[in-house]
Amino acid sequence: MVHVVKRFWRRLNVAEQEFIIEEAQPSDAKVLIDLLNQVNAETDFIILEKDLSIDDMQTFLQIRAEVLNEICLVVRVGSELAGVLNIVSTNSPQTNHIGDVFIALQEKYWGYGLGSLLMEVALDWAEQTPMIRRLELTVQARNSRAVHLYEKFGFKIEAAKERGAKTKDGEFLDVYLMSRLID
Repeated sequence: MVHVVKRFWRRLNVAEQEFIIEEAQPSDAKVLIDLLNQVNAETDFIILEKDLSIDDMQTFLQIRAEVLNEICLVVRVGSELAGVLNIVSTNSPQTNHIGDVFIALQEKYWGYGLGSLLMEVALDWAEQTPMIRRLELTVQARNSRAVHLYEKFGFKIEAAKERGAKTKDGEFLDVYLMSRLID
């Protein structure tokens, strides 16, 4: 198990704010659920499969902390949870080297480099873990900011999936399947 704690200073509006990126703990379950619900309400760029209970989220976070090929990172601005990045895998010997990436940030923190910081820490973790050799993700083709972020960190578009997602209003969206090898 790799424990990640990174501290960064960046200018946010007028005041200096400390950004801390660390592994999420089971005690973060409620604030993490609140963050996901908030981001889901702010944007159509993420799709939540179902509402998670606090117990479900605590279990999810506990599992991430116990396995070598998965991690859940959170970024805090002061005492506020601003974003999350998960890498999940399988326990199958044929695919346990592949990590599926999910990232979400509160809209008010877009444009401050938090997504880049999360990706930097996640890639460092992936390079240090003995299991992960490939990261992959799905992103809506219309989410140009996210596509740019992933490309900046070496992810490549492998395929475009027509009607790969739908908005809350039922509009079909194309998605990109992107990946990056970890060597």
